[in-house]
Amino acid sequence: MPAKGSDRDEQQALLSLIQKVEGEEWASTKKGWKLNSGVPVCEWEGIGCRVSVNGGSTATITSINLDNQGLSATLTSELGSLKDLEELNLKGNLITGSIPQEVANLEKLFSLDLTNNQVSGSLPQWWGSFSLNKLFLAQNQLTGEFFHNIYSPHLQSMQEVRLENNKLVGTLDGTTIMQMQKIETISLSQNIFSGLIPGFQLGSLPGLKFLYLDNNEFVGPLPSQLAQSGKSSLEEIWVQSNSLSGTVPASYVRFDMLHDFFIDGNKLTGALPLQLCSAKLNNDFFNTLPPDAERNYCEYIACPAGSVGKEGVYPCSVCPGGDAAKLENPYLGKSNVNLQCSAYSQRDILRIFYESTSQRGWSGGSDWDDSTKDVCQMTGITCDDHENIIKIGLKNRNLSGTIPDAIGFLSFLETLDLSDNNLEGFIPSDLRWTSLTRLDISGNKLRGVLPPLLCMMQELNGNGENNVYYCDRIACPANTFNTFGHHGYHGEPCQPCYDVQAPEEAYIGQKKCANRQKPTSDGFDWKKEIETLKESGANVNIFSKVALSVATIALVMLVFLLGTRCMGGKSQPQGRHERKQMLRQRAASSDSGSSSSGSDDDEEDPTPGYSDDVELASVGSATSRSSRNAMDLINQHKGIALSRPQKVKKAISRRLPQAQGIRTSISNINVNSRKQRLKGSRRSIDDGYDGVVDFGDDDMDEQDEEEEDASSVENNFGEEGASVPKKKRQTDLLDIPMIS
Repeated sequence: MPAKGSDRDEQQALLSLIQKVEGEEWASTKKGWKLNSGVPVCEWEGIGCRVSVNGGSTATITSINLDNQGLSATLTSELGSLKDLEELNLKGNLITGSIPQEVANLEKLFSLDLTNNQVSGSLPQWWGSFSLNKLFLAQNQLTGEFFHNIYSPHLQSMQEVRLENNKLVGTLDGTTIMQMQKIETISLSQNIFSGLIPGFQLGSLPGLKFLYLDNNEFVGPLPSQLAQSGKSSLEEIWVQSNSLSGTVPASYVRFDMLHDFFIDGNKLTGALPLQLCSAKLNNDFFNTLPPDAERNYCEYIACPAGSVGKEGVYPCSVCPGGDAAKLENPYLGKSNVNLQCSAYSQRDILRIFYESTSQRGWSGGSDWDDSTKDVCQMTGITCDDHENIIKIGLKNRNLSGTIPDAIGFLSFLETLDLSDNNLEGFIPSDLRWTSLTRLDISGNKLRGVLPPLLCMMQELNGNGENNVYYCDRIACPANTFNTFGHHGYHGEPCQPCYDVQAPEEAYIGQKKCANRQKPTSDGFDWKKEIETLKESGANVNIFSKVALSVATIALVMLVFLLGTRCMGGKSQPQGRHERKQMLRQRAASSDSGSSSSGSDDDEEDPTPGYSDDVELASVGSATSRSSRNAMDLINQHKGIALSRPQKVKKAISRRLPQAQGIRTSISNINVNSRKQRLKGSRRSIDDGYDGVVDFGDDDMDEQDEEEEDASSVENNFGEEGASVPKKKRQTDLLDIPMIS
């Protein structure tokens, strides 16, 4: 019996997964899975349906469960036609290709599991379901960034997101994370994420229990605000194998439910808070110890400085040399399978550096691998009178590879020039152990952000003058550039670059830019934003309803305002003297009202949370740089990493005036009263009064002030939506998540 029209459409959508010979062979072993097979589609193997609630015979597909079935296929856009699909489970198959936007747009999707496949392409930023609860995309080859579209419906319903073992890059957007108020599990292990951990936002999530950020490139401190009073619900924190620096915050003792806490393999120093060290923490790995065995509960978390463990945790072996060993082994949780402590000589460090940066061979040859040559006689090396290396100059030598951490243990190194090469990866925070005063890593392919403790090195590229530190003195942030690749001693600010780049190709310290002009379509493009919201038309109906509702409300308000104005016009006195007397009374009442409500000028902004006038107006302001230095960002940074267009959208979403997120300091009460007085006077004139209305000098001054304030807001609104002077734009640390 041939299938009905709707059944046939669903069959064709399912059969789009049957591809090539391998797919046909797979389908031949499964029940159904063939057009006009005679088997109802709801009885096909792995397919679940729901019968219509009205008691009819109509059934729609709600689930596809084919995990570990050996299916070899790519996801097709036809699957997006299954409008009632709630669960799609293709875990453990041979799924390749990208995730079609049509699949991401499914409005009733509750669970998507593509774990352990070969899915590639960029992670979709828009998911159309308000009920998406589980998103399991681990162990694939996904690229792109973590979610940064704060309007995506799925953020409000997510409870578990597993993206470990992919190729995701970029920083974590704290604003997006704040939308995930129902999240319980965030697993981002083994990717290439960088920047600061947005502790304030993560710590504000009331139900977050499991946080896995290990094996990435996060830098900066462990955020103390991850453990907020009354909100510390985390049970597991995995941040091992990153580049985190600083110390372990004492606030972490608030984690009453914490039982797994791994921090080894970072650049953390100092001692662990003793209250944090307890028998319940990381105890799963030590159940085999005899009951009478001596236990050091702090070593359960990480081996102390000056010691080493096979996995960076208990049991730990003390490095020989006493306190001197801590200088070469300063980090908590150092690991070595052979339990060998670091004891580098200058020659060892140069050898490690050469092996790490000679993937294509240095131009002009190198003698760094010559074990018989004196270190101070090697190419590009300068030593002091005591044969300590103080300068390494390897500009434009075709270095390729990564900068090794060991270079940071040349304690006397003052100058390091690695500019104009092909180095990749990230800047090691270990450089903070040197005596650097000049550092040039410009003109390479280095990514991420600069370690904050490196930005705070006294005298490095002029930092520390007047106790102010800037990361752009070391390298221009990604998507900016100048002639030197850094602000440095030259005083040339880093300028924005509008080259369209993938996140993995946004390099720091750039000297060139192909597109220095702002694209004409940049700024707030409503058509572009509408397309983003609609995402291939999947949400046209919802969008249309919202737009129609907004338009209807606006029309009603307009009619009401026009009617009010007409009624007001009819009530105006007809006599010339009566109108003049009314104007004087109105002016007198307005003046008395303004003076009596002066205290209202100091009222706080009723919009809580993000202060756009502070965050945006500081960008490019010469007078505000001192308040946006590296120290402030380390102490106050909350993981907000918004591009300028995103800041504009955020401002609009909060209904801020001018749709730009810039708040003026004028009291709304006084301004409104002045405007009403002026409007009333002008309306009287329009109604036929041909005499002279005495506004008074004060009235005109107030009018000029209002117009000046309005024009200043408009003029300060720069090309990117921030308060920047049009004549010259400077790059502040907040242009990107710079301090991370």
